[in-house]
Amino acid sequence: MSSPFRDAAAVTLDASHRVGQAHVPGAVLNGRFHPPSAVTGLVPRPRLHRKLTASTATTGSGPGPVGLLSAPAGAGKTLLLADWAREHSRASPDVALAWLTLAERDNNVSILCESLAEAIATSVDTSGQRLPAQTGSRQPVDQWLAHFAETLETHERRTTLILDDVHTLHDPMSISLLDRILTQTPGNLSIIVAARYEPPLTWHRLALDGRLTRFASTDLAFDRSEITAIFGEYNITLGDDELAIVENFTKGWGAVVRLTAAFLAGRTDIGDALDEFTHTPRPIADFLVDEVLTSLPEHVTSFMLRTSVVDSFSAQLAETLTDSNARSEIDSLIQFNFPVTRTDSADHTTWFSYHPLLREHLRAEFRRVDHYERNRAHLRAASWFESNHLELEALELEVSIGDPRRIIAFLERCGLGLVLDGHCGDVVRILESVSTQVSESPITRLVLAAAALHSGDVTSATTCLDLLEATHPPIADDPLFQAMSLEISCVTATSDSEPLASRLERRQNSTHSDVEAYAHMELATAHLLRREFDRATVEYTQAVALGTLRGRARFVLKSLTGLGYVASLSGDIGAMRAHSIYALDYAVEHRITTTAEYELSASVAAFAAYLCASSELPYRIPTIGNYRSTDVLGASAPAFGWHSVVTFGLHSLDGSTDRRSTAADVRDAMLSAIELRTFAFATLALLPPVVNACLSVGEVEWAGRLVRDAADRFGETAEIHLARGAVAFSSNKFAEALAEVSEALGSSEIPLLAHHVYAWTLEAGIHAATGHERKSFRSLHKALRAAEAGNLLRPFLDYGASLRPVFDEFSGHFGDQEAFAEQVRNRIRPQELVSAPILTPGEYTVLRELASGDTTESIADTLFLSVNTIKTHLRGIYRKLEVSNRRDALKAARRGGLI
Repeated sequence: MSSPFRDAAAVTLDASHRVGQAHVPGAVLNGRFHPPSAVTGLVPRPRLHRKLTASTATTGSGPGPVGLLSAPAGAGKTLLLADWAREHSRASPDVALAWLTLAERDNNVSILCESLAEAIATSVDTSGQRLPAQTGSRQPVDQWLAHFAETLETHERRTTLILDDVHTLHDPMSISLLDRILTQTPGNLSIIVAARYEPPLTWHRLALDGRLTRFASTDLAFDRSEITAIFGEYNITLGDDELAIVENFTKGWGAVVRLTAAFLAGRTDIGDALDEFTHTPRPIADFLVDEVLTSLPEHVTSFMLRTSVVDSFSAQLAETLTDSNARSEIDSLIQFNFPVTRTDSADHTTWFSYHPLLREHLRAEFRRVDHYERNRAHLRAASWFESNHLELEALELEVSIGDPRRIIAFLERCGLGLVLDGHCGDVVRILESVSTQVSESPITRLVLAAAALHSGDVTSATTCLDLLEATHPPIADDPLFQAMSLEISCVTATSDSEPLASRLERRQNSTHSDVEAYAHMELATAHLLRREFDRATVEYTQAVALGTLRGRARFVLKSLTGLGYVASLSGDIGAMRAHSIYALDYAVEHRITTTAEYELSASVAAFAAYLCASSELPYRIPTIGNYRSTDVLGASAPAFGWHSVVTFGLHSLDGSTDRRSTAADVRDAMLSAIELRTFAFATLALLPPVVNACLSVGEVEWAGRLVRDAADRFGETAEIHLARGAVAFSSNKFAEALAEVSEALGSSEIPLLAHHVYAWTLEAGIHAATGHERKSFRSLHKALRAAEAGNLLRPFLDYGASLRPVFDEFSGHFGDQEAFAEQVRNRIRPQELVSAPILTPGEYTVLRELASGDTTESIADTLFLSVNTIKTHLRGIYRKLEVSNRRDALKAARRGGLI
């Protein structure tokens, strides 16, 4: 069978000149031994000119340098070299320039010698030199090479030889001759080789010698400014979006850029014209056939047709599609310098993709020449993608195949999994083009409802489920339908979720692990809302196990984050930190740190760090002004709600250079969370820390506003009482504050987020402010006992100014919590500085020993000093601190931060 690409009409000129001539008539070639004539309107390319100049710089010692320009037809190699040669001749008149455009006739070594000699003769005086016209054996070639080198070495001027179209050489003797010239070139000769693909020469030897400079297709590709200049020649001005389309589809391929400009010239409907262009219009197709495809062997074009059905392919996939040795065919494409992009995935698989316009052309050609084989290739590709866990690519292919039964069966197997993997937008986009039979099937509507729900569009999801239940009543018994209904109930809080949760718990277990994993996650959320923390932990753990079984990394990460939420809301801050760090480690291991699920996990880790007053986290943590957002019906909102934004703000508060501004951002995010009423328990859990953050920067009025708004939305909960007590305390309304704290501690509800620590700490501060030191100590001791396991420092720092005297007064009396109490005390800034003279080193040493409670004799033994020396130091300490006994000395020292 002949190649389908051989039928197009032949083109007579070099592609790059042919394209240029479309705009500038009269640009002709000026013989094999001279660069093409100057073309008006040529786009300046100074970055490449500089690199060419650097690549030809000779050192005078050793062989000369070599440059290699290897790029497909139409990349602009010849015009670039010609323009540079003219500029270089003007800028460096001491350098002789020689040019040779190789042709098929040069595949005779004798003719090649003649061609090289004539090329050199145009710039080097060869009179008197014996340059043979014919060679028939190795000895004459050696003699010719010797004379060639001698001629150049005796020439006073440096010489640059440009060899164009070197890919036309295929004769072994001609290639060997050129290889010897490159490796043995005299020191005053630099050579630039231009070819559509790398000739089989010993490039590695040149590279190892440091003599080779490569110019690949990516180097020659036109950048945005150059594309804009080309379009300017055609009086076309593109907007940023239109320019991005041209960049994406041309990839800077010079000839294709000019053909695109010519295609759009004179069009007023640029948008429609660009759409036509991206489907490979006739001028582009003719260029691709004539200049790129016709030179390829038939087995290579057959391979390309079959692999064009996918956007990118690996060697394994290509073998499945072609039943051939794919690695050999890929090597052929690379050998011919075919416009193929190579990328390496995270699992170290190498993927190849054709230039977008070329891929579109190949697909159209495959559809035309062999529709049956095309469908067969699609089926093979779809099956391969699904079996290799690349389900989104598989869905694209299934929809392109168009068999309704196959699409519905695929959605039943993988539709929910795609949603759990975070591909909601892509799933919706792909399913927009399916037939009515597919779009109205129950599984399609369930998948679309799940995609809407996971994108934050609760209204669309609810509408979809209501319609589905009305048209297919049995769907109410479907576990996926029940799980989504439960999620909607939990998010909106418009109805009691307990009946839905009970019904889902009584479900007949599905054999579909994705559905089961999703059901466990939604049951966990329902238990969390009812503060059934142990049951929520069990459900999240099962969700993690099932998600791991199916390889749903993003779903697993979300479930691990759920475990961190449970721990935080139950007040186990230590477990909260452990779960959140484990989740982030998992994200790093599975390379999903750019996902919304990672941001959700990071918010838990950030809040845990804030509660423990630890600013250092070995992970990327978003800021309050740089969080991931999602678009729901035209409105932008945080991807995982305002609660995550609040935690990012709190985390950055301690290190902020403008605490008031950061606190204001936290406050505004909290007001949004209160207004939306979603996940009320999370809003209430965050309320006391946020109120304290506002109070820490003097925003008493705004703190009161937060409490009032939350009370209006959620009623008089323990969290409301606690936050209101903090506001009253900041205004010195101690009786009111104590009453609110008593209400919070007396609530029958299970406290959220270690609020009992906040309550006892606030209670201790109130008692200290009203002169009840003993009561303050008892409350503070309770708070320390509850906070120590999780290293919860934030409540003590929030009320540090009131608590510092209590810590000073009762130092040494906190029993098992003494070490933790000392840690907290050291984090609280002293209220006053010692005004007494500085103590001597000996006095400092004795002062520190006083805190142990040892006798004077014991301190003397410990420090290996006499009792009289210790007494002398004590008298100095008492005098300088203006006290008369040990107890007062320790109090004064702690107040002043001396110990």
